[in-house]
Amino acid sequence: MSEDILTEKKKRRWYWIWALILFALLLLLGGILWRGQKTHHPKYVIFGDSIQATARGEDSVADRLQVLCGKEFLNASFGGTALAKIPRESGSMEPGDYYSMVSLVNSACARDFSVQQQAKMESSPTSYFAPLIEELDQTSFAKTELMIIAHGMNDYLSGVPLSSDDPMDENTFEGALRYVLSAWKKHYPHSRILLVSPTYAWYLFSGKTCEEQDFGGGFLEQYVESERKIAKEYDVEMIDLYQDLYRHETWEDWEEFTVDGVHPNENGRRMIAERIAAYLEENP
Repeated sequence: MSEDILTEKKKRRWYWIWALILFALLLLLGGILWRGQKTHHPKYVIFGDSIQATARGEDSVADRLQVLCGKEFLNASFGGTALAKIPRESGSMEPGDYYSMVSLVNSACARDFSVQQQAKMESSPTSYFAPLIEELDQTSFAKTELMIIAHGMNDYLSGVPLSSDDPMDENTFEGALRYVLSAWKKHYPHSRILLVSPTYAWYLFSGKTCEEQDFGGGFLEQYVESERKIAKEYDVEMIDLYQDLYRHETWEDWEEFTVDGVHPNENGRRMIAERIAAYLEENP
């Protein structure tokens, strides 16, 4: 075989090698660009705790709101989470802390939920955390018309301090709320914000109502009043579900609205959704 033929074969071989390398690089780049695209564009997003997360995918508050309002709702509620970062004696963070409203807003503003993706929550009640984080990671919040924040109950139950000398202290309820509102307004200035307060609650384990039980940071009504104060401070809207949504004239009233004194039953979820929907209809 002549030298010219061998040289030509070598050229062809290198041609195909470089073509395959280029093709592989293009596939890799395309995958990276595709993953970087935010493909989910819900008009309304509701961040909250287990009060909103209850009956997820069946008959949750968000499911009812979607029907009542005719808008796509993303239920970004994680049971057991709080608005603030829970203060701990060790000063360290546990996996659940990465799902606080402060942490979630940080991730939403950075458009990167890798912190939550790495915080493993493997117990049965949190089985929906991972797929929901994946959905949030693909969400374009720049196109969100309304962001609802429905937190406060777990801050109260965890004894989170209402405030401190630092008005932006993320380990306090008021500081965390200021931080969340400031960050969201800065990154998504065209998004409407609506605060929704916790509901009235009964604590079966202690035989006390939220008017009688202090978990270390104050009574639930104080958290609601702090929320009202910060709402005025930041010129955002608020719906008060604490004062008059649930009747609470007798101890037995808890059975009409909740399954355990705190989490809403079907009737309670219907009432919460209808109150929010009515407000949005009256204040378009």
